[in-house]
Amino acid sequence: MTEVITPETGPSLRRIRKLRIVVVDSPDEKEHNRVHSFAQDEVRIGSGSEADVVLSDGAVSREHVAIRLLPDGFLLTDLSSTNGTFVGHLRVREAVLAEETLVRVGKTALRLIPLAETVEHEVSPRASFGRMLGASAAMRETFALLERVAASDLTVLVEGETGTGKELAAEGLHEASGRAGEFVAVNCGAIPRELLESELMGHEKGAFTGAVRERKGAFLAADRGTLFLDEVGELPLDMQAKLLRALERREVKAVGSDRSVSVDVRVVAATNRSLAKEVKAGRFRQDLYYRLAVVTVKIPPLRTRLEDLRLLVDAIWEELARRRKASALPPPEKLDATAMSMLMRYDFRGNVRELRNIVERWAVLGTTVGPGETSPLAPASTREPESAEGDRGASGPFSDLLELPYHEAKDALNERFERAFTETILDKSGGNVSKAARDAGIDRRHLQRMMVRFGVRSTGGT
Repeated sequence: MTEVITPETGPSLRRIRKLRIVVVDSPDEKEHNRVHSFAQDEVRIGSGSEADVVLSDGAVSREHVAIRLLPDGFLLTDLSSTNGTFVGHLRVREAVLAEETLVRVGKTALRLIPLAETVEHEVSPRASFGRMLGASAAMRETFALLERVAASDLTVLVEGETGTGKELAAEGLHEASGRAGEFVAVNCGAIPRELLESELMGHEKGAFTGAVRERKGAFLAADRGTLFLDEVGELPLDMQAKLLRALERREVKAVGSDRSVSVDVRVVAATNRSLAKEVKAGRFRQDLYYRLAVVTVKIPPLRTRLEDLRLLVDAIWEELARRRKASALPPPEKLDATAMSMLMRYDFRGNVRELRNIVERWAVLGTTVGPGETSPLAPASTREPESAEGDRGASGPFSDLLELPYHEAKDALNERFERAFTETILDKSGGNVSKAARDAGIDRRHLQRMMVRFGVRSTGGT
């Protein structure tokens, strides 16, 4: 079970019950009797490389089954697998496990053993860190670790699924660090490979075709501040070596220069992959992994902390209300109990980012459109509504944003730009995603992620 010990009864600690998983039978003889032990909110089992327990069984789906920690045991949930999850002769969708149980997935038999042993983690008394929100024990455990390392210069690796708020964690670390420099974010997966070194280290004028002026790069821009390397797992191996050298020597050399420049930069890296598994697969340098993972912070997925939904929904609603007020519009209707009940049953593959999109869509369309449903009107739901007069006023096109807090205004403006940019470059390319990415100078996968985020569909080739 999981238990939070409050200051009134003892230290602010969280106790997490351990779970042992033993592979009893498998088509792969090397997996026989393999033992896995966990003390975490959720364990995912499947054939995909991102699973916590990876099975070499062709009859097992990439994401086959999840085991989630409950106060009274463990919840076993089949993740719509192709061949099902069986307890005895029964195919189950969900089952609560309170004692040792034999489970079959595909052609593999697993013994799930809830242990009496627990591990303890410190939890924060606060329900926020920077712009991150969460009153659940899982999030307050994350906040406690972030609070402890914020004032240090330790390099931090933030791991978590897409949409969990890894950049918000990095921003919060910077704001709480007291560092005098800037917070500079670089999305390593959105930059074409040939431009990565220039983006990070800078370049001299004339260093390569198109280098018409000197560029100082992200490291120098973040001097005395924090450099956030998002999607660091996307870095190619040659760039990983150059990043390692910069971190070890605390200096950078611009492309086309023979001179190194010292920098004082605190690095926070983020990934939605398991870098430890990437190291084993030979796709990520082990020495760089150890350099980045001095402290590893894991952001829990929203599905494991649904008790935070009301807090998050209210915060999103308040932000929407402020944005609508700035546009002289009435606030949206608050979500009722039926809408909240729908959300509580939803899996949130896109985590808090997806929750935000759902709430914003519902604010415009109403809750008749379910959280997982698509609608031809859905892309419009995140656009800022026009005023009744259609005139933003004499202050210019951003006047409606000037009434908002800085971060909200910045996010809203950035979202408008990214949506318009995505739609425009796809229109110019005739809907050809690959051509649009090349013309825009961004990675194709990054463009595809923006298309998914804004509900933009391709009408041409890929």
